Amino acid sequence: MKKFFCCIIIMLLSVYHVSAQVPNASSSSQAGAAQYVLGSKDQVLMAVNVWGFVAKPGQYLVPYGTDLISLLSYAGGPREEAKIQSIKVVRGGDGDKKEGEVIDVNVKEYIELGNNKTIPVLKPGDTVVVTGTTFNYVRNSLEFISRLAALVQIYALVDYYTSPKK
Repeated sequence: MKKFFCCIIIMLLSVYHVSAQVPNASSSSQAGAAQYVLGSKDQVLMAVNVWGFVAKPGQYLVPYGTDLISLLSYAGGPREEAKIQSIKVVRGGDGDKKEGEVIDVNVKEYIELGNNKTIPVLKPGDTVVVTGTTFNYVRNSLEFISRLAALVQIYALVDYYTSPKK
């Protein structure tokens, strides 16, 4: 009974949330799917993806010619723990180019200097990946270690109070 109780507690407390996402460049170009959509007021829209540390990650239909900063704004902006010095734009290969490319963008430099030349204009099927800071990963690791220590402590308490006394 004691082991069953401990197993139940371990299963309930050992849920660990992993926030990191790994992009797959080949998944951004969907075979046979339309790359543009006609929006309201005859506006041409394109589908782009936002992953990671933004307020609202997901797929967005944005106007043709949208840049990275506008897309981040559509997605509610980067979260506090986002690493804005290295935001990746994953662009799948098209017909004449077999391999895709990954563009590394320093949005912090744009914020500090206002240099628009470093901000890319998005293309249909682009995936924007906003990773977390090192501090965020350390914090998540420490949180996991804290949960593990709590489980060990619960096991020790259950063992102490359920073992026969001499």
